Amino acid sequence: MRYAVIADIHGNSEALNAVIEHLKGCSVDGYIIAGDIVGYGPNPNECVETVRSLYPLWIAVGNYDWAACGLKDITWFNEYSQKSLIWTRRQLTEQNQIYLSELPKMMVHSCFTIVHGSLRDPLGEYIFTHQQYQENAPLLKTTYTFVGHSHIPFVFASSGVHIFRSSEDLSLERDDKYIINPGSVGQPRDGDPRASCAVIDTTTKWINLYRVEYDVQKTQEKMRAARLPGFLIERLSWGR
Repeated sequence: MRYAVIADIHGNSEALNAVIEHLKGCSVDGYIIAGDIVGYGPNPNECVETVRSLYPLWIAVGNYDWAACGLKDITWFNEYSQKSLIWTRRQLTEQNQIYLSELPKMMVHSCFTIVHGSLRDPLGEYIFTHQQYQENAPLLKTTYTFVGHSHIPFVFASSGVHIFRSSEDLSLERDDKYIINPGSVGQPRDGDPRASCAVIDTTTKWINLYRVEYDVQKTQEKMRAARLPGFLIERLSWGR
């Protein structure tokens, strides 16, 4: 089976639409989303509705998704995030708030698990190190665990970590359990402003990471019109 893997869309419909269009040419059998559909960006409703249209879909909720529908205290977030979440909450339709509020913190499939942060802390932990992989390893019950949250594309295995630097293919031939982050669709933070997504083939055990160009300036113009924080607008150009 071939699955599209995406995370951290963050209300950026230009990036999401570009990624979906790219994935249509990748012959995928379904979509995996590791949380944070909304937050930061100017099109929360459009992004939720695009996600809801994907089929078949396996998805877990992100911390911004919960915060945007009132299920997480926003004082945990920095001032820029708080402002964007307050704005996002006001924009979301009741139907889309209900959808986000009902998403699971963890979704388990026969060969993969989806969680936004980590298995031991589904909405809180950012996985950056191999030590964190090892600490989560006793909880790995499926071959693949897909995460988001850090906005950095990587593959962790028992032997170490592979950080993707651009579009790249990687063999997952080892008989191992993996933690995989496809990077961020709508708010990349690895120095590359292009949208990030992945396709994994569980039969051939290959993962392909893709960086997709999108209209960054259009997203920024929408954010300015919505009076969202300037720092969140400018960082889209930096990929930081």
